[in-house]
Amino acid sequence: MGFNVCVTSNTQTQKAYLHQPACPNNSADGDRRYDSRHHIMKVSVDWLKEFVEITREPRQLASDLTMIGLNVEALYQVGNDWVLDLEVTTNRPDCLSHYGVARELATRDRLPLKKAEVSLKESGELASRAVSIEILDPDLCARYCGRVVRNVQVGPSPDWLVKRLEAVGQRSINNVADATNYVLMELGHPLHAFDLARLKQQKIIVRRAKPGESLRTLDGLTRTLTHENLVIADGAHPVALAGVMGGEESEIAVSSHNVMLESAWFEPVSIRRSAKAQGMHTEASHRFERGADIQMAPLALDRTAALIQKIAGGEILTGIVDVYPRPWQARELTLTKTEIARLLGTEIPEPEVERILRGLGFKFEGGTREWWRVSVPPFRLDVSQEVDLVEEVARHTGYDRLPARVRPAPPRVENDTTREKVIGVSSLLTALGFHEMIASSMVDPAESGRFAISQPVLLVNPLSQDASAMRTSAIPSMLRAVRWNLDRGVDDVKLFELGKTYSMAGGAPEEHRVLSLGATGHRRPASVYDGEAELNFFDLKGDLEAVLEAFEAPGWDFEPTEHTYLQPGSSGRLSLGGEEFAVFGLLYEELAREYKLRRPVWTAEVNFERLLQFPLRARKFQAISKFPAVERDFSLVVPDGVPYARLAAVISGAGLEGLRAFRPVDRFRGGAIPAGHYSLLLRATFQSPAHTLTSEEIASLSQGILGALQGLGVRLRG
Repeated sequence: MGFNVCVTSNTQTQKAYLHQPACPNNSADGDRRYDSRHHIMKVSVDWLKEFVEITREPRQLASDLTMIGLNVEALYQVGNDWVLDLEVTTNRPDCLSHYGVARELATRDRLPLKKAEVSLKESGELASRAVSIEILDPDLCARYCGRVVRNVQVGPSPDWLVKRLEAVGQRSINNVADATNYVLMELGHPLHAFDLARLKQQKIIVRRAKPGESLRTLDGLTRTLTHENLVIADGAHPVALAGVMGGEESEIAVSSHNVMLESAWFEPVSIRRSAKAQGMHTEASHRFERGADIQMAPLALDRTAALIQKIAGGEILTGIVDVYPRPWQARELTLTKTEIARLLGTEIPEPEVERILRGLGFKFEGGTREWWRVSVPPFRLDVSQEVDLVEEVARHTGYDRLPARVRPAPPRVENDTTREKVIGVSSLLTALGFHEMIASSMVDPAESGRFAISQPVLLVNPLSQDASAMRTSAIPSMLRAVRWNLDRGVDDVKLFELGKTYSMAGGAPEEHRVLSLGATGHRRPASVYDGEAELNFFDLKGDLEAVLEAFEAPGWDFEPTEHTYLQPGSSGRLSLGGEEFAVFGLLYEELAREYKLRRPVWTAEVNFERLLQFPLRARKFQAISKFPAVERDFSLVVPDGVPYARLAAVISGAGLEGLRAFRPVDRFRGGAIPAGHYSLLLRATFQSPAHTLTSEEIASLSQGILGALQGLGVRLRG
């Protein structure tokens, strides 16, 4: 369950460590919690010397470690010892131990790596008679080892052990807890110690938690467990959250005499999920969720038992109870000799390649003159392909010794049409006066539900109630951004976001790309030449039409509509092929008051996923005609049920060659206009690129317009 490598990464703490280091908040058995962002391990130079001969001075040692990829953040003296603050990347859990760091140094310096010696004296009784172990979920726990030490005298640790732990920032607790912490720091494998007398039926069961079960952990909190949590249980109930933290009920105390030691391997994703769901991050989970060494479990167990016997007395029962339902299978990779030269740009002698990889724990299982068959050790989960082996050779050869060379050919660049479309829309909206915003996709589900009816995607481990679901609509984020600007005196706001929304469909979450717009204030400010003009419905509609015009998206229609969060009479929608893909309009007054918006706000939400299915409109060159254009006005009587968009579609579809443009100029109701109709003044521009149009051609084009509109019930006024 877990234990102590003191981790830190912030600069202020590192500076403080230039003096006497300390690592507080150690619990009774070493399940210490810490900030998961920290990846700094404190390494004692004297401790390293137990595994590899070190003759260089500490500053040179720090430089050498940095050159092989183990960056040293700080170096300082603690008593007669030197301590390194070593930055360990997340893919190298094998270096979260003195033994792992010593392995790297031994390989670099061509020195032998001394093995961790184990000398223990077992009694005649079998450990399997004192405790039983059962794994009910072998997919989450591939191995669980246990040892029993009886008649232990729990008390203070000897002075040498206290100083060794304090040198690397650990606080001494008691001799049993200190032994587990010592072996963790030494070998990098988390362990846990149970009070055997407190385990019901002297039984260990590794299983998933039952719904509703709870566990009071060593940090004093009672935690409600779910079926996703793997627990260590005794014959009655959970006694530890597997791989994360032990429970109070079975912890080692001064009154404890019989100890059951655990050393196991847990599935990394399971531990990460449990720690995240419970809001915990401990020394144990930090290692298990990155991948522990499954073959190290029995050695770490023996090492701890021997150390407890040495400093706390007691008798070690014979044998390890080793339940191993999923034996580890080594991964084998092919390393081609020509690939090393191709990637590194130089020939590395074959004996040197073999020396480096063998020193790092890799084994050669055969090969030919052209390639090797390499077996990957269990503590190197980051090595999964041939190029990873080449990287190991490069690290220990020295990157500074590899030649600089130019790539023989430039990389192939493929055209990313989706990115071109996104950039095109962003550039267009920026030209229209909008500013791009980026908002969080995590929102309050109740707030998001007011703007969309789809089922939200709820988060299992939310940061807060206000960020407990993935948004189903981008409008709440836009309104908050508009309000933020208004509250700071920015009265004219035009924002857009190219983001994503989420919904549940068929029990699985789906992701959708959306474009949202938000605008308030003035179309233009007042000046000596003109008065100010407020943004209105047609400004927003025109901006959306400009976006549509950038795509080859034929057959889109506009129509007024009513929406739950938009003001009736000031909202509309755009559709493609009868499918709604954009809703826009004025925010409902009541909602505007709830959001404390002191100005009318216009919003739009576009199904950008649908729009991306169309290509960008190709730019075409068209020569300006040198022949004169002719304008004609048509005063039309139009039925109320026929919007201008339908008129425009019919005229455009008539294919009238010589009709250059047309637009509405005026609209009128009442007077001599019959009920249920309105008068529309339509202005058409006729022009030919080849000659001056004759009066007969103009008359023919005019009749073509009227003939096309006749099917809609449109006629000339009077």
